[in-house]
Amino acid sequence: MNQALFSRVNLALVAALVAVTLAGYLLVPAEMLLPIHWGPSGEPDAFWPRNTALLLAPAAVVALSLLLAFIGGRVAPEQMASSKHAFATLIPAMTGLMLAIQGSIVLIGLGYPDQMVRVITLSLGVMLMLLGNIMPKTQPNAIAGVRLPWIMNDPALWRATQRLTGMLFVAGGIVLVACAIVVQHPTWLIVALLAAFLVPLVVGSFYSYRLAHRTR
Repeated sequence: MNQALFSRVNLALVAALVAVTLAGYLLVPAEMLLPIHWGPSGEPDAFWPRNTALLLAPAAVVALSLLLAFIGGRVAPEQMASSKHAFATLIPAMTGLMLAIQGSIVLIGLGYPDQMVRVITLSLGVMLMLLGNIMPKTQPNAIAGVRLPWIMNDPALWRATQRLTGMLFVAGGIVLVACAIVVQHPTWLIVALLAAFLVPLVVGSFYSYRLAHRTR
């Protein structure tokens, strides 16, 4: 876990997040209210003062890092070894997502059009592609991957489930990136986001259940 938290890629993303945050404090007027939440229509529906709003993304990264460090300190070493590839991808991906969100908020504060839903869709699409590629490399464990009772003690069934779900995540990520580029209405982007996450999980779970039932 610590290797993922302090990897060169993650540290570079954290440094970029700090730089973007400092740029926000220097360039965005102190009296400005910045959006911190967006509704189903894609329009912002909650605003905070600049000083507080710009702390949200860094605070989220710190909270995530502390949570993962806490989990890593209480999970058996063999469990961590089985899921190391997933965390090596997930941690910088989450930091990158916070960086993209922070950059968008700063640009909004500077008067650029609000493209937050599109930015999040694009970022999560890239994240899904990365995670989908790494899922087949995980071994049965209790903290990462599609974890279902009937596959935990069957390495072959675990691999088959992670492989299919990972492929569907990659496909969903590609669709999300395409939607972020061509789809105009934010509501449809949100629908695409939900489908890209839920469809692979539902299909992968159903597939693993049927496969487990057939092999008994």
